[in-house]
Amino acid sequence: MTPSANLPFDREQLMNEDDVDMFIKAFDDFMNHADVEIEKYHQREEVRGTLEEKAAELEVTVDYYMQEFM
Repeated sequence: MTPSANLPFDREQLMNEDDVDMFIKAFDDFMNHADVEIEKYHQREEVRGTLEEKAAELEVTVDYYMQEFM
């Protein structure tokens, strides 16, 4: 960085190598958890779609189907 750079923060606020490494590890962990949550969401939606189909076949609401048959 050049001293003439017009930064909105002080040089002391810049991340050092340890900070960058820690950030990358934390971000990787966050992304792994996000991937798991996305997969869980897809599984829930698949089950919900199946429940809606079965309830429609019996001409009842999904709530009623779940209450009576699950």
